[in-house]
Amino acid sequence: MDTDLFRLLQQQVYRDHALQARLFELTDPKDFFSAIQALAEELGHTLEETDMIEAIRAGRRAWSDRNKQ
Repeated sequence: MDTDLFRLLQQQVYRDHALQARLFELTDPKDFFSAIQALAEELGHTLEETDMIEAIRAGRRAWSDRNKQ
């Protein structure tokens, strides 16, 4: 995933509390991915599910590694 796009999406979600609430309500990963893809499209970008999976994994690695240094 393009790091700039990920940051743009992240900032959009951080700013919009209603969007955060809608995303938190989604329990099916496919629904979550669809919602994020729709947000990317609203911002003029295309986002593949594989890109989102990669970003999630990278985020989990960073979270897991945060105290190892």
